[in-house]
Amino acid sequence: MIDQIAGWMIQALMFFFAISGNWGLAIILLTVAVKVALYPLTLQSTKQMEAMQKLQPKIEALQKKLKDQPDKLQKETMELYKSEGVNPLGGCLPMLLQIPVFLALFFALTLPKFGFSEILKVAGQQAQFLWITNLAKPDPTYILVVLVALSTYWSSLTMPGAAKTQKSMLYFMPVFIAFISGSFPAGVQLYWVVQNLLTVAQQMYILRK
Repeated sequence: MIDQIAGWMIQALMFFFAISGNWGLAIILLTVAVKVALYPLTLQSTKQMEAMQKLQPKIEALQKKLKDQPDKLQKETMELYKSEGVNPLGGCLPMLLQIPVFLALFFALTLPKFGFSEILKVAGQQAQFLWITNLAKPDPTYILVVLVALSTYWSSLTMPGAAKTQKSMLYFMPVFIAFISGSFPAGVQLYWVVQNLLTVAQQMYILRK
């Protein structure tokens, strides 16, 4: 399944490369296209997350009232969700859909069978983007890794309920994600940064609207 999506990623990158004439810009355009395609789900997800935040005082009251009756607590909590039209898992869907897209792009840029490295070898100037000389290899300057951390932190702050999130998690996750992304191809790191920045823009637009 992931291999098939990775094949689609390569085809999409070739399409956007034909438009932009640069593989870095092609990755950015692909990221924008994915974000636009997932926008309706992101909108619903944000609404569900906001609804969950507004419902939290009622849930906490139930937990306090029925702390010794777990079965009744579960039943009344589900009835509360139903009466308020809230899906407790509704905020996770866009995030879950991003995972196969990310993995597919990672495989498309790294696995020899997809041929992206060979494409870059003959692409010359078209394979370079800003300071990056090879999008199929990690950024040797670690600038993108730092941008991954900063953009992840920023996008976390724009999520509904971020103020109630433990500060340790707000700081830990960007550092952890930056650490694991250090060995990723620069093209994947670029995708991650642009995806985070678009998430910030979407969240600010949705919440303001």
